[in-house]
Amino acid sequence: MSTAIYCRISSDPRGTELGVDRQEQDCRKLAETLGWNNIRVFVDNDTSAFSGKRRPQYEEMLNAIEAGDIQGLVAWHSDRLHRSPIELERFIELVDKQRVEIRTVTSGTLDLSTSAGRMVARILGSVARQESEHSSERRKRANDQRAAAGEWVATKTPFGFTSDGLHVESEAQAIRSATAEILAGGTLRGVARQWNAAGHRTRTTGQEWGGTTVRRVLLNPRHAGMVVHRGDVVGRGQWEPIVDRDDQLAVEAILSDPARRNNVSFERKYQGTQVYRCGVCGKRVQVHRAGERVSYACLDRHVRRNQGALDEYISAIVVGHLSSQRVEVSSRPDTSAMSTRRDGLRVRLDELAALFASGVIDASQLARGTGDLRAELEKVERQIAEARQVSPLDGESDLTAAWKRLSPDARGKVIDALMTVTIQRAPRGQKRFLPEFIDVEWK
Repeated sequence: MSTAIYCRISSDPRGTELGVDRQEQDCRKLAETLGWNNIRVFVDNDTSAFSGKRRPQYEEMLNAIEAGDIQGLVAWHSDRLHRSPIELERFIELVDKQRVEIRTVTSGTLDLSTSAGRMVARILGSVARQESEHSSERRKRANDQRAAAGEWVATKTPFGFTSDGLHVESEAQAIRSATAEILAGGTLRGVARQWNAAGHRTRTTGQEWGGTTVRRVLLNPRHAGMVVHRGDVVGRGQWEPIVDRDDQLAVEAILSDPARRNNVSFERKYQGTQVYRCGVCGKRVQVHRAGERVSYACLDRHVRRNQGALDEYISAIVVGHLSSQRVEVSSRPDTSAMSTRRDGLRVRLDELAALFASGVIDASQLARGTGDLRAELEKVERQIAEARQVSPLDGESDLTAAWKRLSPDARGKVIDALMTVTIQRAPRGQKRFLPEFIDVEWK
């Protein structure tokens, strides 16, 4: 008799599959006792029959039954097969039509060819559904209590943590380094390359990192020690944060500010790309290649200038300016007063909500007060974010050497922050680089 064994465990976040292995062993013993052979095993791991999510192996098993390839079915318990009434009715119709015999390890024989057997199956399905709903309610209540107490609550373990909220140090250090990288003008793609080179992979799919997945990690409030419950930040947690909350808010401000990004979604290979401007139309220039010759050019063909010569000229101006001005960027501003102000505004928002809940103020008063406080809160958070940013030349004594070590993308961001570089039209036929046709305006 061609036999199907179906196994499923609804929660296996670490992918150990110990639950389904145990189920399969017990089911094989039962099949052997029954004399059923020619066994095919169908396994859905970490997939709930109650959740409504698609179960690929379950569907494949039903297809095999419908094709007449299965005559016997063994499961550990009937609730491994289905908990949805709609799914159960479909299952009953199919196995009755194909005359498939069903045995379970712990709930006996399911004879779906009789009305009494179908009644038993429906009762078992209803009981299983109630148990699942009750279990879900208990988990939600427990998570509510844990979140209120500032305890670790995470349905999926985030990158950087164990399931208990402890640090995975190699991943935690990667997050700290990435935060510092973004604060110093780095890019998400650059961070993704570093993580991939170090062998880090995403938790959910085990794939390489990209800019989007890195962004999601860096903006996860749990990494800054904040409790997230049902999608909202509800307070500070009791676990050790990986990064400072103010640093994370600064990263958020950088990544969400279109003006700061200048619509550049790539990592520059040349420092002037989308930084230098055309003196005729004012548009930012791109790189143009003709064989081995590389130049900056306006897309409307107004201006073109040798890339190497122009970059060398601008780099000398930047380094000279920073050296002569003795710009000190190594001392990060003290944000304690701003943080205190921010915390006070948050307390006032909570107080307003409490006053509304108790009936002391009406909805219009709540809206006005909340609007004013939120506007002030956003202003303070922007100030904190700006203060937390650091220069990629922070603490360097030899600025010339430090400038050369920076990536073209980082140099481009420094240039764009310090000055506006405009390429003016040169006389027709002029091929030699002439600095007098380059305008530099300090910001």
